[in-house]
Amino acid sequence: MSFLFIGHRGTRVSFDENTMGAFKAAIKAGANYIEFDVRKSRDGKLIIFHDDTLDRMIKKSGKIEEVTLSRIKNLRTHKQKEKIPQLKEIIKKFKKRVNFMIELKSNGIQQKVIRIIKKENITTQSIISGRDYKRLIQLKEENPEIQICYNITKGEGLTLQDFLSNNNRSIDISHFEMISLRSSLISQKFIDTCHGLGIRALAWDFIDLREPANNIKEIISMGIDGILFDNYQNISLIKRWMEENLN
Repeated sequence: MSFLFIGHRGTRVSFDENTMGAFKAAIKAGANYIEFDVRKSRDGKLIIFHDDTLDRMIKKSGKIEEVTLSRIKNLRTHKQKEKIPQLKEIIKKFKKRVNFMIELKSNGIQQKVIRIIKKENITTQSIISGRDYKRLIQLKEENPEIQICYNITKGEGLTLQDFLSNNNRSIDISHFEMISLRSSLISQKFIDTCHGLGIRALAWDFIDLREPANNIKEIISMGIDGILFDNYQNISLIKRWMEENLN
């Protein structure tokens, strides 16, 4: 598999994250994956939204999962007045142009997500990510054809410390194709441990760094297999840098 250029929530710079505009920007910049967060509405519909509340993105109070889809359709992001998209809407719109990394935010939505993936025939284009170790293992056992990425940064069930020290001999990471980690925690040991187990290592969260492109270059030089880009403009920049320096 080639290097993963992943648009984190599409992009978090210049566009409202997890919106149609953000996804279009990431794809145009050269992302081969777009990453987004899936939650359920009050009436069980799958929507794309990162936070559990409306405060930051919509400037309204309340939890997104307590709002019905009909009301969600009328909400707009605070800055650019974008709609909150549904999962099936984004897949239908972009499945011929890009691959998908789908992070499970709500409990109990994995089977609905898998049904949509299979119905839209994008199994080979999809990565399911999350922080619930046991839930991801169960999902993989039930759907062995689906690629799984475990976000170990705040992982529930397998900590970064246990993964690196191998203190817990009962740990089974054979279900995972990838493990993602916050960029500030990336180490050569983490990357080497992943590779030694046949797992791809991914890095995310560059949004608050003063010079994110330089940090990305450093991590790529260490052997990382993919980056979740917060700024879509860095995708083409890093692609050019890799072509000039790593080939």
